[in-house]
Amino acid sequence: MVNDDLYLVIGCFGRRDDDFVSCAGLENRILKIDSTIEHYNEIMEYFENCRLFDRPMFELQAIRHFIFNIRERYDQIAAGKRIWAEKKFELYQKFIIDHRLCGLYLKLILVNPEYSNANKVEFEEKSVFIKSEKPFGLDPQIKNPLRLIRGRK
Repeated sequence: MVNDDLYLVIGCFGRRDDDFVSCAGLENRILKIDSTIEHYNEIMEYFENCRLFDRPMFELQAIRHFIFNIRERYDQIAAGKRIWAEKKFELYQKFIIDHRLCGLYLKLILVNPEYSNANKVEFEEKSVFIKSEKPFGLDPQIKNPLRLIRGRK
């Protein structure tokens, strides 16, 4: 049996205007769905009612409504924890507002944790000291590299 993790993902398609890329498109996993969630069966039924198992959700207002409903209906107050912290919930709202022109989607994905962890690249932070041999502007080979460009009057 494959032990894949189920995630709720929100993303955008990106935006390009006249060869200027204002957003390259991205997606964020916003909720891991597993049996430890307090209202697991109800959440799965809600996903089924919204047909998220069949297809992604693309309509802006439906996505906003869905995010608010998940929080309002299935917050884990009895268990002492919320589905999303207040800051995360605000970030999701901001993402929806900021990327509404990119085209939003909400979908469910399966992720194999073994494959995901095996391909995770750890970046080591290194600092590099850069030192100039000659102070800027004092090189006799470079004759005034900057010019004044006048604007229109």
